[in-house]
Amino acid sequence: MSVGALAYTDHRADPGAWASSLGVSVEACELLLDADFIDLHLDLEVPVRLGGYRPGRHHGVSRRVRPLVGHTDSPRLREASFTGIVYDIATNPFRPGRNRLATTERNVDAAVARIESWPGDLVVVTDRAGYDRGRAEGRIAMWLSLQGGNALSADPGVLEGPLGQRLHRITLVHLTSSDLGGTNSPAGRDSGLTELGRRFVIACNSARVLVDLAHAGKRTFWETLELHDPSLPPIVSHTGLEAVRPHWRNIDDDQIRAIASRGGVIGIMYQSSFLAPVWWSCPRSAILDHLEHLIEIGGEEVAAIGTDYDGAIVPPHDLVDVTHHPKLVQDMLDRGWSEDRIRNVLGLNYLRVVEQIRPRSGG
Repeated sequence: MSVGALAYTDHRADPGAWASSLGVSVEACELLLDADFIDLHLDLEVPVRLGGYRPGRHHGVSRRVRPLVGHTDSPRLREASFTGIVYDIATNPFRPGRNRLATTERNVDAAVARIESWPGDLVVVTDRAGYDRGRAEGRIAMWLSLQGGNALSADPGVLEGPLGQRLHRITLVHLTSSDLGGTNSPAGRDSGLTELGRRFVIACNSARVLVDLAHAGKRTFWETLELHDPSLPPIVSHTGLEAVRPHWRNIDDDQIRAIASRGGVIGIMYQSSFLAPVWWSCPRSAILDHLEHLIEIGGEEVAAIGTDYDGAIVPPHDLVDVTHHPKLVQDMLDRGWSEDRIRNVLGLNYLRVVEQIRPRSGG
């Protein structure tokens, strides 16, 4: 795989031009450019693996909604001034269990190779110390994660080895129920955490891999928290909130309080139908509505952003790709958010969780 530098516009050279192009204040752009800015859930690997999408190519700043994929690429992630990305590798639920682990290991290796092909721009990290080094060097820190713990359910003990060291986070279940537990999706049934799921959660805690309860059915959610090591924070990486938008995909206020009480974070996602009662694309103000309710119920330290860009979503019609994020910061300023609150939501809250789970582990 070729090694090179990504071609993108570095807006630090002229924040005013970026502000003018987006119709926002220079203050909003400068704040974003200076902040720790972390996406808790990026699905770029989905179009890369399934559709041959070229992540190193700048696919152009979007001017309209691109449904399902095309919201990001590595140059646009740089252009948007991200400092950290939780980079998801999805599990195929229909792949036979006997070869799922080997396939997952190959997929992780391939993702690492792609990231390392732009060493001046991206770096794979496993802990807070690695993030800090990447930030100081001007590179995006990339944490690797799995969506669907059944990728490893044939041998949870693998988490004690090199693969577990590489992985930062695992979403326990995805859009289907598995041998670990139940999904909140209508495509599955939630009968709670299985015995194998119990062993898997314990293995994640032991390896200090974050347990992500996005997609978990409520019974599986509560049974996982009952078992989960209370000294470690669980998270919900990408979700909406039931009180703002009633939907099977979203979590309720009791779930918010439970994650907040354990020092975890909850990322608000960008799928329009989970944010608002729309059939196509909602306004980005819905993201702020969910964030403000999250803060009201769980406190300021629980709120974060987990976009789910490139994860087969339809994003807000006025936040169509990653390079438009100064608009979201402008919305925060216009709603009277303090600079501290904005910085917390953009990245500092998640960094606190990373510090708790792995301050330093060699990566």
